[in-house]
Amino acid sequence: MLNNTNSTAPRHSQEDLVSVDVQAIAELVPVALLIILANGLVLVLFVKKAQLRTPANYVLFSLAACDFITGVINIPVFIVVAFTLLIRSSDIHYIVLLVSVLNNFTAISACYHVLAATTEKYLSIIWPVKHRSITRKTVSKVLQVVWGVSFIVAFIPFAWVNMEDRETREKLSLWHVIFCLVAVFLLPYAFMIYAFVVIFKSIANQREATRNIISRSHFSRQAALERRCLILFASMATVFLVCWLPWFILLLLYKVYDNTEDMEIAAHVFVLVRYATSIINPMLYTFFRRDFNKALRSLYKRKRSQRFSRDSDVNRQVLTKDGDDTAENIV
Repeated sequence: MLNNTNSTAPRHSQEDLVSVDVQAIAELVPVALLIILANGLVLVLFVKKAQLRTPANYVLFSLAACDFITGVINIPVFIVVAFTLLIRSSDIHYIVLLVSVLNNFTAISACYHVLAATTEKYLSIIWPVKHRSITRKTVSKVLQVVWGVSFIVAFIPFAWVNMEDRETREKLSLWHVIFCLVAVFLLPYAFMIYAFVVIFKSIANQREATRNIISRSHFSRQAALERRCLILFASMATVFLVCWLPWFILLLLYKVYDNTEDMEIAAHVFVLVRYATSIINPMLYTFFRRDFNKALRSLYKRKRSQRFSRDSDVNRQVLTKDGDDTAENIV
């Protein structure tokens, strides 16, 4: 699947290409729709519920916007370029590079958003006083840096796309992928593990410190909170590792390995897993939060109440009309 955007030379007959196209489109379109639905819901909740617009939630809103772009732009463009015959021009090389850059842009941005969300949680537990001084303006500046750095790192391959020296161009591309692997995945992941361990130890130490002065029921709630935090942190670390490490390693292999056809199956799976992160992120980082969960239930109850009220009005109008018709018949 990924190989379709890494080469401009046709490798199959037209009949084979069409069959592959149909299969790929059938797999990617539902993924795109789920991404749009899940992240669109986060965006709607954030806009409709003023209580959700806290500094910390602005990071999650921005992450949802990043994932929303994946569903609305990246996947449709990827489908058109890689699995249809709509684009067959002399500039296909630049278009293929653009698809790769767009996918890397949202991948880098998503990783740095997760890093920002982890840092916010770390500050809230370890340095609560300093965390209270964080304002929307501060978060806005951090998010501007996240989007700006992601854009620069993702689009920098266009700087050497027209370089005549092919060997230098390939070396620059290789070092760019290595930089992404280290700076976008390894370093943020190392900090995530460190932050999660420190946060969990802090919560456990607080429970031990208050063990003799709190009630048994409160102690049980604290223990349940610890288990919930441990499960959530382990899930975050696992998802980040499983979804992003194969993606960046795959990009690296395509730069150093000549026989890319041997990686077709792995590429097919890892591209789907990479896109699946845009579905997992809103569930893991947003809907597991009590404020978003409460807002979602509130929105559902409101819509249900409005529908019930609308149905009642319709039934009332029908009954009134039937009553008027009956009166006319009697007269």
